[in-house]
Amino acid sequence: MRSLLLATASVFVLGSGLAFAADLPVKAPPMMAPPPPFSWSGFYLGVNLGGKRASFDETLSTPAASLSFSSSGTTGIVGGGQLGYMWQANQWVFGVEGDIDGTGLRRSRTAVSFVGPFIPGDTLNVRNNWQASARGRLGWAADRALVYVTGGGSWANLKADFLPVGLIGASIDRTLFGWTVGGGIDYAFASGWSLGGEYRFTRYENNRNSGLGTLVGTPVTLSSTLDTNEITARLNYHFNAGGGGIAAPRY
Repeated sequence: MRSLLLATASVFVLGSGLAFAADLPVKAPPMMAPPPPFSWSGFYLGVNLGGKRASFDETLSTPAASLSFSSSGTTGIVGGGQLGYMWQANQWVFGVEGDIDGTGLRRSRTAVSFVGPFIPGDTLNVRNNWQASARGRLGWAADRALVYVTGGGSWANLKADFLPVGLIGASIDRTLFGWTVGGGIDYAFASGWSLGGEYRFTRYENNRNSGLGTLVGTPVTLSSTLDTNEITARLNYHFNAGGGGIAAPRY
């Protein structure tokens, strides 16, 4: 009888313990911290490569007459590097950027009629070997995609060689200043890296006449205008200044 009572008591105690354990709250697994928000803020450095199409307008002048050369459709390669900084506020991205590129634009034009001291065969060769710009940027970010517009000041060299028939030629090499506007898109495809494309239109104007020597005792000057359209592919590395910047994609 005593053994039966002890067995019954043991079963009761064990059942009560199991019921109590079942009633205890289950501890949830620790929550993972959410990833930091994606940001385009920070310094970046990159390279670019593309194509450029230009229109040259050149005027050779003397006190008595002028000879104009106009040409469009000149094409060449453009490539170089850029450095900039961006900061992001909500979806808006503000930035500044500077770049410098080598170019391969050149054009040769020859007079076909008599104009004052100029005669058929007189030739003007022009070349544009480099360009640079300093611009502001305004963009709209959708996670790792960034669409932006850009604009500012631009500089380019223009070298001109005047080769009159039967006479000694003359050359000038000067820097033109102008303005540039455009836009593009960037996409952050990996940790710290973005790839994009950009279009820009630039106009360089210099209405001041530059001396090109003399022609049969008459001083000759040159004025010029250069319009360019360019499309470039751009690869940038972002340094993630200030703790922001581009993180690796999460899947």
